[in-house]
Amino acid sequence: MKPLISIQYLRAAAALGVVAYHAAQWRTGGFDVGRAGVDLFFVISGVIMWKVTGRREGAPGGFLWLRVTRVAPLYWLVTLVLTGVALAWPEFLANVHPDPAHVLLSLGFVPHLDPKGLPFPLFAPGWSLDYEAIFYLVFAAALFAPRRCQAALVCSGLFLIVAAGFILDDPIYILGANPMMLQFAAGVGIANLSEMDGLPGRRGGAVLIFAGLVGLAVPAVLGLFSEFWRPFIWGVPATLIVGGALAIEGDREVKRWPALSALGDASYALYLVHEPAQALVAHTLGAANPWLFYPAAITASIAAGLACHRWVERPLIKWARSPFRRARGSEDEKTKPGRSPPSPSPAERAS
Repeated sequence: MKPLISIQYLRAAAALGVVAYHAAQWRTGGFDVGRAGVDLFFVISGVIMWKVTGRREGAPGGFLWLRVTRVAPLYWLVTLVLTGVALAWPEFLANVHPDPAHVLLSLGFVPHLDPKGLPFPLFAPGWSLDYEAIFYLVFAAALFAPRRCQAALVCSGLFLIVAAGFILDDPIYILGANPMMLQFAAGVGIANLSEMDGLPGRRGGAVLIFAGLVGLAVPAVLGLFSEFWRPFIWGVPATLIVGGALAIEGDREVKRWPALSALGDASYALYLVHEPAQALVAHTLGAANPWLFYPAAITASIAAGLACHRWVERPLIKWARSPFRRARGSEDEKTKPGRSPPSPSPAERAS
């Protein structure tokens, strides 16, 4: 799959939005629109899953293995480290509760209520990964069908999950069976339109991005928001932005900016380590002075994310996937002498 530079830029923007939102929470709050970065991530995830499985016939087991080895190792490490920190220093992150059952369910990506009755895993940002896990299972099930049917099956499965959330009693709705799941379907739909040349050209793409940004800005300025309507208030603009980016990239080459590309590559690590990084800043410098705290917290978050991606996340993924690569390499040796197994593409590593 050809690397999608615009998607990398959007991953960077989504992660930075969440970073800014959580930095504001250490003081009086605000910048709630930064949470829309998660909605943007969900749409992007739908696009990427469709694109990477289109490179060749995807086997459900192989798909899930790549998803697990991409997402789980770093998340497990962060969860276990924060469990230890919470036991030794409970005030470090007040929303981390190291109850044994809570820890195990969190490590298993099982949506559940925490010891305080809230719908979060031990490390609160992991709630979005629980949603991703549900999406991956639906997508993997669709891979049993021919490619021409897979998009419809994925979208139908997600719609059924949302319908179950409205029909069945709580807490199933707040644990994932809600309209936010449709954002993954939106990403799959955009990816299909992109493959069929159904997106507008460069100018139309710019209009979509502008409309999406306005769609995010207007409710933020007016203070209009409802968690129930979140998939529409933030999900629709996120879909327009992603669609516009793909439309522009499909019409012309997108200029590569190394800094944004690096942040896009590190967006997952940044998403997972920015809260502990901000907590360290808050506990050392304090959060009373916004002119000192905000720049320090955001800078520390970015530095921690880049460092974690380079020296922790990438080695963990390589280690987790090494048995599969060795097995594939042995098979290639038997069937095609003299040929080494292909290296993963940048898109595969980023996904």
